[in-house]
Amino acid sequence: MRVKLYGLEGEAYLKDGSVVRLRPVNEKDYEGLKDLYLSLSTESLKMRFSYTPSEEEVCKIVESYLVCSEDEFGIVALLGDKIVGHAVYRKTSGDSAEVGFVVREEFQGRGLGTILLGALAEIAEKRGIKIFEADVRADNYAIIEVFKESGFPVEITPMGGKIRIRMSTSLTENVIEYFEKREKIATFNALKHFFNPESVAVIGASRDVEKVGGRTFYNLLTYRFNGVAYPVNRAAKAIMGVRAYPTISEVPDEVELAVLSVPVKYALEVAEECGKKGVKALLVLTAGFAEVGGEGVERQKKLVEICRKYGMRLIGPNCMGIINTAPETRLLATFAPTPPNEGSIAFASQSGAVGLALMDRVNNYGLGLSYFVSLGNSADITSNDLIEFWEEDGRTKLIMLYQESIPNPRKFARLAKRISKKKPILAIASGVTPAGAKAVASHTGAIVSSSGIAIDALFKQTGIIRASSIDELFSISEFLLHQPLPKGNRVCIVTNGGGLGAITSDWCHQVGLEIAELSERTQESLRNLLPEIASVKNPVDMTASADVRMYGQTLKTVAEDENVDAIICIFVAAVSEEKSEEVEKAVISAAKYANSVGKPVVYIYISSDSKDGVIGDEVKVPVYVFPNTAAKVLGKVVEYAKWREKSVEPVPTFEVDRARAASIIAEAIGRREWLSPPEAFELLRCFGISFPEYEYVKTPEEVYEAAKKFGRVALKAHAPNLIHKTEKGAVKVNLTPKEAKKEAEEMLKRIGEVEGFLVQRMSRGVEMFVGVAEDPSFGPLITCGAGGILVELMKDVSVRVTPITRQDAVEMVRELKAYRLLEGYRGGEKANVEAFIETILRINYLIEEFPEIVEMDCNPVMVSSSGAEVVDAKIRIRRNS
Repeated sequence: MRVKLYGLEGEAYLKDGSVVRLRPVNEKDYEGLKDLYLSLSTESLKMRFSYTPSEEEVCKIVESYLVCSEDEFGIVALLGDKIVGHAVYRKTSGDSAEVGFVVREEFQGRGLGTILLGALAEIAEKRGIKIFEADVRADNYAIIEVFKESGFPVEITPMGGKIRIRMSTSLTENVIEYFEKREKIATFNALKHFFNPESVAVIGASRDVEKVGGRTFYNLLTYRFNGVAYPVNRAAKAIMGVRAYPTISEVPDEVELAVLSVPVKYALEVAEECGKKGVKALLVLTAGFAEVGGEGVERQKKLVEICRKYGMRLIGPNCMGIINTAPETRLLATFAPTPPNEGSIAFASQSGAVGLALMDRVNNYGLGLSYFVSLGNSADITSNDLIEFWEEDGRTKLIMLYQESIPNPRKFARLAKRISKKKPILAIASGVTPAGAKAVASHTGAIVSSSGIAIDALFKQTGIIRASSIDELFSISEFLLHQPLPKGNRVCIVTNGGGLGAITSDWCHQVGLEIAELSERTQESLRNLLPEIASVKNPVDMTASADVRMYGQTLKTVAEDENVDAIICIFVAAVSEEKSEEVEKAVISAAKYANSVGKPVVYIYISSDSKDGVIGDEVKVPVYVFPNTAAKVLGKVVEYAKWREKSVEPVPTFEVDRARAASIIAEAIGRREWLSPPEAFELLRCFGISFPEYEYVKTPEEVYEAAKKFGRVALKAHAPNLIHKTEKGAVKVNLTPKEAKKEAEEMLKRIGEVEGFLVQRMSRGVEMFVGVAEDPSFGPLITCGAGGILVELMKDVSVRVTPITRQDAVEMVRELKAYRLLEGYRGGEKANVEAFIETILRINYLIEEFPEIVEMDCNPVMVSSSGAEVVDAKIRIRRNS
């Protein structure tokens, strides 16, 4: 699998949470590299080169580093415009290369050496370098430790006064795990300055609490922040009884977190002052950046550059602040009017309005927050950083997200998949699929662009529970925080109103829940307990005469049934003489028993005073007003529980001819956008993907000769910009050699310019398709479904964000309506489904290895009892920029 740590260009976190930018060396780096090497001490130079070069020699060495080629490649790490690290490899022989790196001395010990080594290894492996070698002085313990702690497989051999180090460049699971751990440490160290600061300055604090700066400082004080708070205001001596300072630079002590609420025209100047002051974290409430477009985009870019220059991390701009409800911190750095209760939900929102709505509702639901973050424009800190921080936070039991875009979706997917196994992640997402604006030419592109299925695919793969509204977000949260996850989808409904039981049953069916078949033993127990007119089958209708005792005993009885995984209890107050408080006590008592045997209980309370929430103290039971809410919540929780039970598996790889495939793509780049049929089929061959025998010829006479070798054939004309061949009459099937020649002649007349004809042995089986299209937000999406000419009309498709596992591929195929055809519908031949699944996985591997492929359409793929063959393949390559 193509694993990306940093790529040719990217950002990397140091251990202290600061960020450096990585990029290849270029010819303009002479002065920067010279400054780096000349800044090193005599001892450091000696350790790097095994002797101490003169300044003139350093200049010559630096000059030799400026050119990147197939045999030599270098990268630099920059903080702002300053080069703080450099790594280079030079090919020595075969698949080996000598590697070396240096780090500016004030940055040593922050993990930058390991970052440079990992990034360079990633690049080298893609260029055919399998081994890094380095001969270092025997006393160069620091460099030896960098290699040893990198996570890469390392051999260390003493060689008389020096040590030879050999390191594989392969990105193994251990290497990836190591870099993920490093990243987590860096994320924690960056975010602790925001969430647990010892000091906070509000720049733009005001005496007027109706202003953003005034309300924010007021909230900070009244929420009883446990650190030191400094108001900064050029025109006031004191704000709310606290001495104020004209500028951040005049605050006498260190400031860990600075909150900016100043007019946008002053924002960059103030950010620069914060950097010079040594501020670690910058929270920018000020609007007027990228969200307004135009010069706002450039202003935001400059803001990030200032933060990078001084090693500050940034939340915002254009955000409404952050909250940490921990008693030891009590940070309310926001202008929200109502503070939330302390609780165990961490919430990140890209919308201030949604954040305010949530703050307004969370207390009404009897829930509370551990953290709240308004991300605003997400110019630096993103939801990726936050969920990684909250992964190990002991106070956070559940993570909520409101997403309008997903920065670095591949990283998000990797993190979410890992974290969802430990803690539920709930999300509302909107406007995150801009693929519809993209011009497309293939069936796959049309399917992907015309639907909002990318975000659903991503959430399905990563275990994220998607809510359709804020209320549903809270309704699901109530369940997840207070009830055990169900072990299956079999539900028992217990009610005192038959009609409500039937309605709830219908809703359960709609969301994929199964109405449990109660055992004979359970039904017999219920007959002895309930009135004669009661229904002891599921839904269990206790009738309007049901009393508190019946509620308690019935719920406990069905909880003991092995066929039941979850229970929905309904109380209609209008038909009962029992007090709702007494029924609640019975439900809570029964729920305690049901929970003890691993079965959740939800309560639907129908009354004029009913509202969603929870009942109980030691045991809390979610309460819903409507059956559809209870069913939807339970349906989504069941899906999440099933996902958590899935085993973690790697993305499959295969033995392939990567060198030949790279050659085909390299020859096409800049020459043509769509591969020719022979190029497309040869690329498939390189990756072990089957297709029928064919010949590619130029004239009708050659069509005839080729067809004689295959018997019955399919004939396809190939012409520039001819994508959908069937619509142009450029595909004819099941032809004899004579018929093929005649059709070729007709195609020449009808189409005009024809580059060639594909003469192909006829293939049989169920028509399916596999495709790839690149989404601007999510990267490559892989699809499969019913194939042939009806693919866009039927839209029987499954979609996933790459890369996919075998389990993903199996689920994709099985959720298709066409799966019944593959299984042998109505006596039909059973197809080789495993061969189709392997075809999907090999195509996934192809696009992972070659990101140059931006669109791919394998349609049809004929799946028969003997295997799966790609009959037609269209592959589009990224244009050379």
